[in-house]
Amino acid sequence: MNSRRDPKSAFTLVELLVVIAIIGVLVALLLPAIQAAREAARRMQCVNQLKQMGLALLNHESALGEFPTGGTEPWHDQGADEVNFSKGYGWMVQILPYVENSVLQELSKGYGAGDVQRDQVVRGTPVSMYYCPSKRGVVILTSSDTAVDCSQGCALSDYAGATPANTLDLSNPGQDPWFWQTVRHGDVIGAISNQFMFLGQISTPNYQGVIARTGIGPACKTRNITDGLSNTMVIGEKRLYTDRYDLGDWHDDYGWTDGWDADIIRYTGLQPGPDMQQPPAGEEPTDFGYRFGSSHASVFNSAFADGHVAQINFDIDLAIFNALGNREDGLVIDPSSF
Repeated sequence: MNSRRDPKSAFTLVELLVVIAIIGVLVALLLPAIQAAREAARRMQCVNQLKQMGLALLNHESALGEFPTGGTEPWHDQGADEVNFSKGYGWMVQILPYVENSVLQELSKGYGAGDVQRDQVVRGTPVSMYYCPSKRGVVILTSSDTAVDCSQGCALSDYAGATPANTLDLSNPGQDPWFWQTVRHGDVIGAISNQFMFLGQISTPNYQGVIARTGIGPACKTRNITDGLSNTMVIGEKRLYTDRYDLGDWHDDYGWTDGWDADIIRYTGLQPGPDMQQPPAGEEPTDFGYRFGSSHASVFNSAFADGHVAQINFDIDLAIFNALGNREDGLVIDPSSF
């Protein structure tokens, strides 16, 4: 009696290639969804960090009766000793006790009894919430080639306080005096008595953001935000060059311990925009480092004076954007406009 065996079943080469092709198509379809989910999670973390910073601002105001200030001048090396935080430390150092990091603030020279060595420890210590996960991880510059000595480390950051143009010239944005108001370095306190002319009007230094420049007038209090806390932007994400995330730049070199400088203060008198690759030498816009922006698609996150966080479109009308940064211009902005 003859026995018959069924031939062994097996994939043919064609069938195998078809299966591989199907798997490849599925992976190609799934990858964008996975990447989108990851970016959504990173953006949410960015939002949560801004909420923590916004709450820290309010706790600072509740405890001390005023919002933190933005530092006196770049690099916090100088300043008048009689002014609190006059050594230039800005708002990111001042809110440390309210983000559970008071020990680090105690080390800072601007806070009180410190020294250069302690200052270098603070300067090189990263604060994780000051980095947007969509942009980059912790970056610590260790170079003496920057504008300041970072040989012992300068921990960078991705967020900045907002300062507005007191009077916005839409015909020539950015070519105005409102960020520095007559003085970058030196006798910043003495600059209070300076006068300057802009658009036919004589002005004296007066910062109208919630985070005002240290020593030029009093720090902002809740009652000074006459436009309303929910209508006034305080902190936002910084616009950076993508190919310099790990290298730093003139506006991203000293880091979160900086004073009144583009490292921790940006300008609502300029259009925000997306992070981008640095243009060729000679083609870089001179005001790029003063702008807000992000690596998120179409928007950047910002915290307002009441602690809420909102997304602002890159294509927001510039007059509206500047009004968001001004605490007392009398303009109330509809949230649907940004």
